[in-house]
Amino acid sequence: MNNTIQIMGIFKNLMISDSYPIASPIAPDVITDLKRKPAPMEWDETKRGVYSDIQKLVMNRQDYADMLEVMDGLEYNGLTLYSLTQAENGELAWSNIYIRNIDTRDNDVYVDPNLTDKLLIGEDGMSVFVYSFKEKCFQIRDKASTDYVIEEYETFSDLLSALIDIVK
Repeated sequence: MNNTIQIMGIFKNLMISDSYPIASPIAPDVITDLKRKPAPMEWDETKRGVYSDIQKLVMNRQDYADMLEVMDGLEYNGLTLYSLTQAENGELAWSNIYIRNIDTRDNDVYVDPNLTDKLLIGEDGMSVFVYSFKEKCFQIRDKASTDYVIEEYETFSDLLSALIDIVK
């Protein structure tokens, strides 16, 4: 059995026992569309870049895509793994991977140069979780000082294992 799916099952059980809401899995046709369709041309460069990075992550890292087969992100005990499709009142949720990455790359107040070439996939109170395309790994970075890499993980399931240890 796939490690990502096993670990997401553990998260799911913890969330059920603690009465946390559980997001539904992503519909297979949504993933297929993401893998095949380019970003709309009417989107600005930042939005197209974020879409392209999410597309690359889902296409090239099956271990990450496997999470979406179990649930579309999660929020548990201060830990958030960003969702792909969740919405609130017809608007994308604050924890949507598109929203978080667009805000990180195109922000009137501050654009963090340590994160603009990475894809944010989640966070907790002290850290951000990213995928670094350059290093081809998942990273936990300090939220206040994002140039500081706390840990690097070759696989998404390794990152999930570390995160589950944090929230238990």
